[in-house]
Amino acid sequence: MAIEQQQNKIVFTRTFEAPVQAVYQAYTDRTQFEQWFHPEGATTDVYQFDVKPGGRAFFAIKAPQGTSYTVMKYNKVVPHQCIDYYDYFADEKGNVDKNMIGMHNIIKLKDLSDRTELTSTAVLPTETAAKKLLEMGVEAGMESTFDHLEQLLARK
Repeated sequence: MAIEQQQNKIVFTRTFEAPVQAVYQAYTDRTQFEQWFHPEGATTDVYQFDVKPGGRAFFAIKAPQGTSYTVMKYNKVVPHQCIDYYDYFADEKGNVDKNMIGMHNIIKLKDLSDRTELTSTAVLPTETAAKKLLEMGVEAGMESTFDHLEQLLARK
């Protein structure tokens, strides 16, 4: 997996040994999403999942260190090509934490025949915020999460 900071953006790129349809479905099917969208040692419980423009997802990531709640608000969804959303920290009832900054995420999928190149771009408010997120270890968390995705895709 490649990761780089581009000003206020963090860009992850990884190629999966699966067709683009399978990778897209892992992001848009609730049952599959629960199986992989978390780092090692954690689990995901999805409470709401409506992946479409204007749709919303609400889920918990449960880890030994504690439980975090996330709300995703989808801007643009183009099957097998792009998923564009904002994610926000939330409370256990799905109320967005107004004291925490949301993050704009753009997932782009490139069809490489029987493989898929995934580029995930996280857009933060400032270059300093992006640097801080990298220093906090977001790369290891993303690597672990994408390892789960790779394992799910291998089972198909």
